[in-house]
Amino acid sequence: MRRVVLIDITLGVLTATAVAIAIAADLGDHRRPGVLAYGIAVALGVVLLVRRRFPRLVLLVSAFLLIAYYVRDYPPIGLPVPIGAALFSAAEAGRTGWAATVTAALLGISTVARLIDDEDAAYLFGYELLVTATAMAATIALGDGLRSRRLLRAEQRERSQREREAHERQLAGAIQAERLEVARDVHDAVGHTLTVVSLHTDVALEAVDEDPAAARRALEHVRTACDAASAELRRTLGLIRIADAPGLRALPALATDLGPGITLDVPDDLGPLPPVVDAAVFRIVQEAVTNARRHAGAVPVTVRLRPVGDEVEVEVRDEGPPTNGTPDGAGLGLVGLTERVALLGGRTEIGPHPGGGYRVWAMIPTTAVAPR
Repeated sequence: MRRVVLIDITLGVLTATAVAIAIAADLGDHRRPGVLAYGIAVALGVVLLVRRRFPRLVLLVSAFLLIAYYVRDYPPIGLPVPIGAALFSAAEAGRTGWAATVTAALLGISTVARLIDDEDAAYLFGYELLVTATAMAATIALGDGLRSRRLLRAEQRERSQREREAHERQLAGAIQAERLEVARDVHDAVGHTLTVVSLHTDVALEAVDEDPAAARRALEHVRTACDAASAELRRTLGLIRIADAPGLRALPALATDLGPGITLDVPDDLGPLPPVVDAAVFRIVQEAVTNARRHAGAVPVTVRLRPVGDEVEVEVRDEGPPTNGTPDGAGLGLVGLTERVALLGGRTEIGPHPGGGYRVWAMIPTTAVAPR
């Protein structure tokens, strides 16, 4: 606010000073300027202090003061300097029509008055009028251009805000989908295990007195099922824990939680990535490695990241049999992965690798914003 007031005060002082200097020059055969003439100069500057709140009023008052000055037959001070700031302010406030109308009226009144005073018509129309009209038109154009740029910036900010909100909604949907997938994994693992435990517990109870060996076998099945469910729960809960802080820095923890055989190839020159890209890279690796572990078992998996121009390349490849994985990337997790990359303006390739195993590849622009 202080900056705005300072600008208006400066503009008012400059206008009043310029007009006062023109008056003091006392050009031509006119009435000698008195206190009223300089008072009009001061008024032309003072009125500019409210130019932002009342642009049309300031324009009309400035025009009236200028006409009153010339009616008193004071020395010429031109039109652009005394009225220029008011014209600019009106155009900047979106009152371009008013500015153009006042300009035309002042030019018309000035031209008629000067012709009545027997000024040289050739000089008046061939030079003076053209220069004055051009200067006033340029002032109006400058104000209107500044207004247009401000509107454009406001529109861009609003568009960015809408895109950001839309992206946040999309990410919220993706997060919800991931939570549902985790819930399904827990349900499948625990539900299946409890069923197995229940069946073999019944067998053990029936055979504990008559066939201890059968009871032992049933209890061994129970223990095996519990161990498998415990491992699955540790894997799932580990992913949930890591998901609280996704990003490249969480990749080592991800590799540790998903067991041995995972190789991370992340170059030092990858540099910091935008938060939305950093999170997306982590999610891609998380889903791809989890998918490999689920379908191919404890086979070696290589995670490779590379900067490629203004993009980052992500490749996750396991060394399982050629038919492992989800054919054509049809799994819900891989579908969500593809959609996540597409939202960031990237591209993916998912499927069996010609050299064996399964490959998840993505290329993401590092300039991506919350799609942005």
